[in-house]
This record gives sequence, structure tokens and C-alpha cells, in this order.
Amino acid sequence: MLVESLDTAARRALGVGETIHRRMIACVAAMHYFGVRAGDPVRDPELVFRHLAAALGGSPDVYFERYRSTLAGRLADYDRFRAGAGGDMRRVAAAGSWLDGTRAALVQMCQEVAVRLVEAPPEDAPGRAHQSPDAPGRADKGVSLRDEASRWCAVLPQIEAVRSAAKAARAAQAAEQGTATGGT
Repeated sequence: MLVESLDTAARRALGVGETIHRRMIACVAAMHYFGVRAGDPVRDPELVFRHLAAALGGSPDVYFERYRSTLAGRLADYDRFRAGAGGDMRRVAAAGSWLDGTRAALVQMCQEVAVRLVEAPPEDAPGRAHQSPDAPGRADKGVSLRDEASRWCAVLPQIEAVRSAAKAARAAQAAEQGTATGGT
């Protein structure tokens, strides 16, 4: 019921950023306590993974690009707000929630769900084959679910690099502003 409530909240009020990590926690807990069960949207690692992938845009590249642009927009809005030039703190908070929630869900998927995915897709299992991000709806039976999950997990170091670069740029900007105003 918790997962169904979170799915409803994601669609109606709270959005993916507020619910996706909580959903992942609930699914992982259900798998730990009650075991894995094929076909169950809460306890089937493949279905949990596919839900996360769909919620994050369908492909690691799409998600990473959205993550990067959302982070840049959040920082720009925050800077405008601090400078007294506008900016919407609700939008800044919503962007921060999306950034943190989606990243945390991806981390948890990589740590807890990816290891439960099958190594290779069954040859004769319709609907269980990899859905290629290049052609939604077409099955690509040559890619295992673990390989697909690995592609998603490979985004995490890229996210950390973007976050670190943004942090370093902001620190350099603050230092430059401090020097320009005579500060230390």
C-alpha cells in the first residue's frame, strides 16, 4: 500500500523528486523482508528497476542531462534570489528535492536492486527483454538487465563530477568577489 500511495502522490501532488527515493526504500525493504517475487511491482527487481528508469526519463543520458540542467537552473535561481534580483525559492527547493531524491534513489538502486537483476535476459520471455532507449517499445535481447543497470550506475560518478565542478566554480567566484571587495 505504501508504494501505491507514493505512486499516487508522485502523479498528483508531490512529484518524482519527493517520492522516488521513498518508493525505492519501500521496495528494497519488501524484497529484504518478504523476498523477491516475479511480477510483483514492489518485489520484482526488474519491475522496480524499470519503474525507476522510466521515472528518471527512460535513459541514463536523458537523466544526466536533466540532472545537469536542473542543477544549473537551481544555482542560477538561488544566486538571483540572494542578489535581490528575483528568483523563486520554492522553485529552488523543488529543484533541490528532485536532485537529491532522484540521486538517492539511483544510489540505492545501484547498491540494492542491481545485484538482484538477472545476468542475461531469457531468450523466450516476451516483455522481459531490454527496452532500448533509442527505440522505445522495441526489444533488444542482446543486453542483460545488469548491463542496463550498470549504464545507469555509471551516471553516478558523472553526477559527482558535475556537483564538484559547480561547487569549485562557486568557491572560486566567492573568492574572486572577496578579493575584489578587499576581503580575505
